[in-house]
Amino acid sequence: MRRPTVPRSLPITAVVLIVLGLIAMRVIPQVATPQQMSKNVLLSAIPFILIFAAIIILYISFIWALATSLKGVISARSYNIFMKIIIAGILLGIAGMFQPWAMVFYTWGFVLLLISTLTYIVVSHISPAPERD
Repeated sequence: MRRPTVPRSLPITAVVLIVLGLIAMRVIPQVATPQQMSKNVLLSAIPFILIFAAIIILYISFIWALATSLKGVISARSYNIFMKIIIAGILLGIAGMFQPWAMVFYTWGFVLLLISTLTYIVVSHISPAPERD
């Protein structure tokens, strides 16, 4: 396994955005009136947007670190099996969300779809080891 390499600017930017989002949560309600906040949705959304962007940047950093550290480590056979399991999870999650019988299947289908989709995004960025003849 290699040492993960992530540009330092990504996590630093994420931390700065989180700090700015937390500051904006405190400052905006003090500066703007409730009437201004209700009319200007973007003003109310600034803290959410800053923190959401930070979460996305941290997720990108995680993918980058994992992809650089696991490049060529996982065998192609294991990689293909794992991808098929993830895709089956996505399909089961979709089936659970679109069935009309029980709310519990909807809830678990949503969770399974979310986890499977996020895992697919991460794993699809990892390069498996080349197959040997």
